[in-house]
Amino acid sequence: MDNAQWLEERRKGIGGADIAAILGLSPWKSAFQVYQEKRGEVDGFKGNDLTDWGKRMEPTIRQWYSDTTGHPVRVPDKILYHSKHPFMLASLDGFTDEPRGVEIKTARSGREWGEPGTNEIPDDYMLQVQHYMAVTGFPVFDVPVSIAGAWPVIYEVPSDPELQEMIIDACADFWKRVVDGNPPEPTTYADAVQRFGKSEAQGVVVAGKAEVQAVEDLREVKAKLDALKAEEEDLKGRIIIALGDTGDTLTDEAGSPLVTYRMSKGRKSFNSKLFQTDHPDLYAEYLITGEGSRRFLIK
Repeated sequence: MDNAQWLEERRKGIGGADIAAILGLSPWKSAFQVYQEKRGEVDGFKGNDLTDWGKRMEPTIRQWYSDTTGHPVRVPDKILYHSKHPFMLASLDGFTDEPRGVEIKTARSGREWGEPGTNEIPDDYMLQVQHYMAVTGFPVFDVPVSIAGAWPVIYEVPSDPELQEMIIDACADFWKRVVDGNPPEPTTYADAVQRFGKSEAQGVVVAGKAEVQAVEDLREVKAKLDALKAEEEDLKGRIIIALGDTGDTLTDEAGSPLVTYRMSKGRKSFNSKLFQTDHPDLYAEYLITGEGSRRFLIK
């Protein structure tokens, strides 16, 4: 299936890449974000430069793994579903005839990776492969990884039935939320804005000690940011004064550029006020009202 079909199919259940977020252990995503993706309230993650590089490297590392272990790797042509829990799905990078699952990774650093040959892999990847073993019944997964572009190494992760039971329970609870339209509690600023930013709530809420402290802390942070902004502008001003009308590039003594201050092309923009004055009826015809949102202000 193509990427669009794959993304749509992933909305029909919980995949291995979702489970760490659902359990609150993902550095990239929250449970609330996964909920919105499954409900179709936001677009799912479509990738970036890092994930694109991983996809480009995947066939190479798969072939290296096969050559190194002597085991041909089969690649499923569809997403797999748990036989008893169809809301659990697995999109495998490959598997061997033993059977043994294969999950291919690229990493920018070796942080959280233990000695090759062990099962010491980052927590979110551990949850991912245990999720896959729960779906497929495979007793073990190999995780070949290229760290910082180096020659790949292999980690071996055996099945952990106790952890898989926890994963199954978490998936069942979460999928019920998706079906019932009952979102998990927001845990981040982005979650909170998505969850409450468009509700037309009115009235007064009396702050508890934690909320009063949060407001005080926020005031302090904003004051620090304002001071840093002023310092930034002062430093930029000194540099611009040094350049003056003399040049557009500041270098060190060796001639290496430090800063540039160059003229950009003028930006073309539409003069809506003038158009409204000259063509008021046409202006009104093309006006649209956007969706409102709540505005956050510190008093």
